Amino acid sequence: MKKAHVSRRKFLKGALATAVAAPALLRAGGAKAGPEEDRIVKASKKYGKASLNGMMWALYWRNYPRLNTEFKGLTGISMDQVNDVPNLLIPQRAMAEAISRSGKFDIFHVESMMIPSLVAAGLVEPLDGYMKEAGFKLEMVGNFASFMKYQDVTYALPTDGNVCPQFIRKDLFENPDEQKNFADKHGKPLKWPETWEDELEIMKFFHRPDKELFGFGGLRDKENSSFWYWMYLYSAGGFPFSDDAEPTLTTPAAEYAADTFLARKQVSHPEAAAWGSPQMIPRIVEGKIFSAQYWDGIIARIEGSPTPTTGKWLYGVPPGSKFSGRLIKRAFSAPVMGLIVNKLSPRKKQAAMWSLYMTTAKNSTEVVAHPTMTFHDPWHPVHMTAPEVEKVYGGKAGMESIRKSLLVTTPPPYVTGYQEFKEAVDKNLSEAYAGRKSGKQAIKDAQEEWGKIVKKIGKARIKKEIPYYKAMMPKMDVPT
Repeated sequence: MKKAHVSRRKFLKGALATAVAAPALLRAGGAKAGPEEDRIVKASKKYGKASLNGMMWALYWRNYPRLNTEFKGLTGISMDQVNDVPNLLIPQRAMAEAISRSGKFDIFHVESMMIPSLVAAGLVEPLDGYMKEAGFKLEMVGNFASFMKYQDVTYALPTDGNVCPQFIRKDLFENPDEQKNFADKHGKPLKWPETWEDELEIMKFFHRPDKELFGFGGLRDKENSSFWYWMYLYSAGGFPFSDDAEPTLTTPAAEYAADTFLARKQVSHPEAAAWGSPQMIPRIVEGKIFSAQYWDGIIARIEGSPTPTTGKWLYGVPPGSKFSGRLIKRAFSAPVMGLIVNKLSPRKKQAAMWSLYMTTAKNSTEVVAHPTMTFHDPWHPVHMTAPEVEKVYGGKAGMESIRKSLLVTTPPPYVTGYQEFKEAVDKNLSEAYAGRKSGKQAIKDAQEEWGKIVKKIGKARIKKEIPYYKAMMPKMDVPT
């Protein structure tokens, strides 16, 4: 997850030297731009030179200086000022810009779930016209490109796939003694879990707190709870709104999702509710977790350089549910970071072209394939088979788990007011996890809060957005 706290002092100490070496690391030999890049350069030149001002967390920006310098040399357009703001704070800053209408910032690097709210605030520049002009085609695995759109209009360009495949400890799962003991206990062979119930059964078997091994390693802190909940809900055939914009968080599928969420407490570390990625990632890397759905950048962290568990993990598609009467598998991608252009900026045309150049198949592969700065995860079909990306993400098995998970990936509620809807579910699930209320009461309370949010935003607006939100759902039940 891209939310670990890194102090400015620590970042400068560890990353400035890397920025100096970045040209050699990113594209050895300084290969020339390809046809797609040439078209963007040609289209950019008629808009003239520009010094851009952007907002992006430093841990993301560090992959772009070489490309930024290259684009400046070709067009005179460059990002000359980068405001280092953590991901969690950029939505508020972007909304503040929408209110002030200063036009100071040209580009915001923000999670795509904010697009409906930012469009409603009048901040975001549509990009389809620029894409057509430059001959740029937005390509993302499966239905993933819909995460960059709102009501069929493209408002963002992707920088980070950030999907969560399944992680299972290979050295334990494939151990003959463990397989025999599981078969003796359960009367069936140990197999890759098809359903959430299968996964829970296997996690219980491998849950050994006395040996510092815990069955489950997903996040259960207040900021991240709902991400897993949506995955459980969608896999059960549920959806959080009716077509008439009424919240549907008290349906049987929603109750099933809450129960599935809470059931993992019995195989989690007792302090999990207070942990984010800064605590959980080291536990996964050190092998103190048996199973998890986690952000794919951890594959690069584990396999890209020697760690205690390099070569000791299996990667695949998360389990699913048969609650609906058929097996449905769903993954989740959040936050999916993208570049949005401020329509209030006097430099918006140059900013749009800069964003296109950074996200071509060739240039985005350079960004994603960096051997040590792995905050940008694969999303383009080209990334899935690029040798330099495979090398960083543990070879073909790691990349195949990412590709298949992207084919069934899902968003959080993609409607205006996303942050408020998310906060209501996070808060109530966290209270249920802490034992202060039941799962049924948690979703009932969240439902009531959602009703108030819908009323505040306007039911007509949400109702208009729901068909596009539904269209973001995967086109298949199980990935192939």
